Amino acid sequence: MVASGCAYPTLPTVHDASTSELAGDWTGLDGAKVTLESNGRAEVTNLGGQDWDFDRGWGLSGTGTWKLIEGASGETLMAAPAVQISITTVTGQIQRPARDMDEWTTAPHAPIGKYTWKFGMERTEKGLQPYYLAGDPDAPTLYHLKRT
Repeated sequence: MVASGCAYPTLPTVHDASTSELAGDWTGLDGAKVTLESNGRAEVTNLGGQDWDFDRGWGLSGTGTWKLIEGASGETLMAAPAVQISITTVTGQIQRPARDMDEWTTAPHAPIGKYTWKFGMERTEKGLQPYYLAGDPDAPTLYHLKRT
């Protein structure tokens, strides 16, 4: 889904997700993998950044934690509940071609040390699907994770 304009689109939200429903293995764009363990441990493999970081073309691998956050006090987009994944130990980085080279005058690069994603959630006929926003924050693209 691609949105346009100068403000965030109306995003799908889920208010009744549970950590047990989210725990498991997920796949994303370009072969990215996300594992959410029931004890709060998270592992990502080649997961691209969100918002503008997505356009820089990097993929990050590492371990850290995850939790379901309520979304109050502006901690998530549109104050909706979200899955927060915080990678504190980077184990690898890949570089794909940058998605939008016109935006960057320096070589694209991945963060060093840690990175945090916030995934919205949507219920579809396939069940619960976390998603993140990529590209220009004023006209984001939603990329869903799929259960494996």
